[in-house]
Amino acid sequence: MKTIYENYRGFKINKDDSTYNAIHADRIIFTQSPLSQVLDSIDHYIDVTGISDSSEDLSAFPQN
Repeated sequence: MKTIYENYRGFKINKDDSTYNAIHADRIIFTQSPLSQVLDSIDHYIDVTGISDSSEDLSAFPQN
């Protein structure tokens, strides 16, 4: 697994084979490909919830 972003809006982005994982509070929140979809999902999530660097429980947000 290769780290792409250490801190993108509070998420760590890793690449694992052909998918990208967005990790927040040590949990995978989004798993998608291509990278642009993961970043768009994070941006949308931040806009909807209004959080950025908190360690709130994000497990209610759907994984794609």
